[in-house]
Amino acid sequence: MNSKVSVIIPTYNRAAKVRSAIESVLAQTFSDLEVIVVDDGSSDGTGRILEEIFGDRIRYYPQANQGASVARNKGIAEARGDWIAFLDSDDQWEMDKLEWQFKALERFGPQCGGCYTDTRFLNHPERRTMFQLAEESYRHEGAMGVNTDVLKLLVRPGGAGMVICLSSFLARADVVRGTGGFDLKLLYSQDSEFMFRLAMLTGFCYVNRPLVWFDRSPAEIRHVGVSSNWNKLDFFLQDSQLRLEGLLRLSEGLPRKIRKVIRERLCLVHSGWANWYLETGQYGKAREAVSKAAQLDLTFNIAVKWLLTWMSPRLARRAVRHHQERKDSSRIV
Repeated sequence: MNSKVSVIIPTYNRAAKVRSAIESVLAQTFSDLEVIVVDDGSSDGTGRILEEIFGDRIRYYPQANQGASVARNKGIAEARGDWIAFLDSDDQWEMDKLEWQFKALERFGPQCGGCYTDTRFLNHPERRTMFQLAEESYRHEGAMGVNTDVLKLLVRPGGAGMVICLSSFLARADVVRGTGGFDLKLLYSQDSEFMFRLAMLTGFCYVNRPLVWFDRSPAEIRHVGVSSNWNKLDFFLQDSQLRLEGLLRLSEGLPRKIRKVIRERLCLVHSGWANWYLETGQYGKAREAVSKAAQLDLTFNIAVKWLLTWMSPRLARRAVRHHQERKDSSRIV
């Protein structure tokens, strides 16, 4: 399998880091590739620096700051390869990353149009890989294999869902384009939502080797530009609600267990909104939110919250605060 790979690297004010990302691509043992850098409105001289260092070894496209999804979609539109790989500008590849992925794709044939690898952390004290961290929820067997739980894992970004990291991902260009690209409404979880839609079209195989370095510098350094509100609870809840409601609309033809997981996650989002509204004294909206949660997944805890919110919202607010304090203290211990 010797098809051309288009590597798409969106960047924003990371002139120093994107250089290392590009160098890790150009150092690949698999050489039939092109590097597409989409500069999302950088003001640190990224274009000039990259031109001086790489010249025509890369294809560089500047645009106004509109977010990573717009940049990645631009890269997809410009890609000339039969395969598309994604790499964030602060991440890096091991030199044999693509070589190993094509070995897996050759083994598992047409059933898999996508492949991902294990990942190590960069600028972070954690020494376990993503696959190792996720072993309680999903164990990757053997040197390579097919992930039959991919849709379930991608419903929830973070945790076990992080094993399918966009910077480790390689997929057939026709399948990537078949998704319609990244959802521009999402600013936080667009990568997992995109890969969920892609997994509806094809299977995913994996390489059980850490072939990517995933930057985990402090989040306020990584989340900049249009996604700089990452740490605000209402931003996170709004983004999660949009993503999960979209998945629920998409999943009509999927197994019931996948729809169930989506409904459970969406229930937790509406429960989170109820907490938010209780804290801000918006009791009417809190009742609406907890009622939506109950309609999606009526657990014992949701039933108790529903009753308290409707009967005594101030008591419900105290209960929410007490629960959060217990969670925070358990993390400290």
